[in-house]
Amino acid sequence: MDRFLVACESAHIKTNIIINKTDLAEELSVKAWAELYKKIGYRVFLTSALDSTGVNDLFKYLKGKKNLFWGQSGVGKSTLLNLFYPDLNLKVGEISNYTLKGTHTTVTSVMIFVGDETYIIDTPGVREIDPFGIRKEDLGHYFIEFENYMRECKFNTCTHHHEPGCKVINAVEKGDISEERYDSYLRILETVEKDMNF
Repeated sequence: MDRFLVACESAHIKTNIIINKTDLAEELSVKAWAELYKKIGYRVFLTSALDSTGVNDLFKYLKGKKNLFWGQSGVGKSTLLNLFYPDLNLKVGEISNYTLKGTHTTVTSVMIFVGDETYIIDTPGVREIDPFGIRKEDLGHYFIEFENYMRECKFNTCTHHHEPGCKVINAVEKGDISEERYDSYLRILETVEKDMNF
């Protein structure tokens, strides 16, 4: 999730989170993840195409906008869109019995006008994503809850990993930044710049 968010933030794309298939997960776990991202500042939709949970709120939100559905294979992007716009008749797939992951069914991205000044872009699912072209000292800018703390770091090139006087680390220790998000930040930090040519 956080790798997708970094990619979107670095491209200045307004991002909302859809946690789909809520019928398959423990309610407390789903709510905890939703609250974590809401607290940061993201709009979160909890949906289930199976029992129609949350689909009306999401459908209303899509109206009058250009909407890109992006995520891993098998999370139900096309299923939700077919529920909202049956005429799209997008191909949907099953979860692989071998990998227990979604199978690729959407093979290309096309923007479709669905009425009411509303456009939909269904995208091929991805297995994983690694944000490209981001320097270690810039990664923190794409974790939006870091912003106010980063300004007070001792060093302006702080990577928020080991530097003395880092206010982001201090905020994590005080519980102002979630440990889950900070851990995710550190894991992404390990892979940053490996694909860059200087």
